[in-house]
Amino acid sequence: MLIGNSIALEFIGVLLQGTGGGTIVMAIYFLIFLSKHQKEFDGAYSKLENTTLIRNESGELEFQDANTVVTRVIWYVVPVGLTVIGMIVWLANLG
Repeated sequence: MLIGNSIALEFIGVLLQGTGGGTIVMAIYFLIFLSKHQKEFDGAYSKLENTTLIRNESGELEFQDANTVVTRVIWYVVPVGLTVIGMIVWLANLG
């Protein structure tokens, strides 16, 4: 089993020590979790300040996200960019 292997335990220890590796691992996990469950969050969470009500063809009001595609892309690019920068700094200080 991989967890019982001493090399794997040492690698996990290096990742989770106080040099920022744990933060990188948690950031990557968060981004993967967020992208995996995005559809669930979309239905449950809507920023009302960025939502407009528009009437559809039948006359019913529907919520429509007023954010542009650029705004939505920025919300993903910034955390990914910070994660990559953190990983580069962590790798530079590893040796």
